Amino acid sequence: MWEKQNRRKIFFRENRNEISIAVLIVVLLIVSPFLSEYFMTGDNILNLLRQTAYTAIAAVGMYFVILIGGIDLSIGSTIQIVGMVSVILLNRHCPVAVTVIAVLVLSMGCGLINGLLVTFGRLQAFIVTLVMKEILAGIVLVTTGGASIPGTEVPQEFMSIGAGYIWILPIPVVIMILVFGAAFFVMKRTVYGRKLSVSGSNRTAAYNSGVNVRLVQISAYMVCALCAGISGLLTVARTGAFQPSTTSQGATGMEMNAIAAVVLGGAALTGGTGTVTGAMLGALLYGVLANLFPLIGVSSYLQQLIQGFIILAAVVASVKDSRSVIRRLKFKKERQ
Repeated sequence: MWEKQNRRKIFFRENRNEISIAVLIVVLLIVSPFLSEYFMTGDNILNLLRQTAYTAIAAVGMYFVILIGGIDLSIGSTIQIVGMVSVILLNRHCPVAVTVIAVLVLSMGCGLINGLLVTFGRLQAFIVTLVMKEILAGIVLVTTGGASIPGTEVPQEFMSIGAGYIWILPIPVVIMILVFGAAFFVMKRTVYGRKLSVSGSNRTAAYNSGVNVRLVQISAYMVCALCAGISGLLTVARTGAFQPSTTSQGATGMEMNAIAAVVLGGAALTGGTGTVTGAMLGALLYGVLANLFPLIGVSSYLQQLIQGFIILAAVVASVKDSRSVIRRLKFKKERQ
C-alpha cells in the first residue's frame, strides 16, 4: 500500500509539468465550446491538429538542442529553404522520393554546420544559428526575388503528403505521431538518449564517463534541422506552392513557437531537463490557444502580446525550477 502511494507521489513529482499542461489543455477543451460554437466542430479540430503538427515536429527537434543547453534560431529559415528547393526540384520533374530525400539531407547539412561551429568553433549557439537564419533567409530572397513560386508541375503525389488523410487523420498529424514516437523511444530506450541527457545536465561528467560530447551536440543540431525539414516539407506540400517570408520572422516565427512549446513543456533553457512528451504537450497547448484566439475575436496583435507573456512566464518558471533542483542537490551534498 505504502509502496503504491510512494510510486504515485514520485510519478506526480517527476511528471508534474506534463500533468499540469495536460490538465490545462483539458480545461481549455471543456471551456472553449462556451466561448466559441465553432471550436469543437470536427473540421476545426482536424485543422487544429494539422496546424499543431508543423509546430510539434519542429518542437521535438528543438527539444534535442535545448536539452544539451543549446538553441537553434535558424529552423524557420530552414523550413523556408526546404520549401523553396522542394518546389523548384518538383517543377523540374524531379521524382518525389528523390526530392524528399534531397531536401531532408539539405536540412541536416544546415544542422551539421551549426553543430560544427558551436562545438569545434567554440561559438555561441545563439550567434551561430542567428547568422545561419539570416544566410538561409537571404538565399531564399535572392533566389525568389521575394516572389512566390507556383507549383505548376508539382505532382498530386507530393501534395497528398500535406493535404491527404490516413483514415480520418491528416497525414501531417500521423507523421507528427511517428516523429514523437521515435523521439520518445530514443530518449527512453537508447544509449544515445542517455548520452543526450547527461551531456546537457553535466557536461564534465559526460566527458569523464567517455561520452563524445561534441558528437552528441552536433547530432542534436542535425536532428533539430531534420525535424525542421520535415515540417517544411509538410507545409509546402499542403499547397504545392512556395511563398517566401519577407519579414524577420522566418517561417511565421516558427523558431519562437518551437522554443515556446519546449519551454512550456518544462525544459530549461540551461539544458539537462525536460521531456519530449512535455514538448509535444507544450506544442498542443500553444496550438489550442492559437486556434481559439481568432475564434473569440482576439486580434493578431494581442495574440502576439499574450503569447509573449506566456513564453516569459514559462521561462521564469523553468529558471525557478532549475534553481530549486540545484538547491536540493547542494543540500544533499552538505548532508553527506
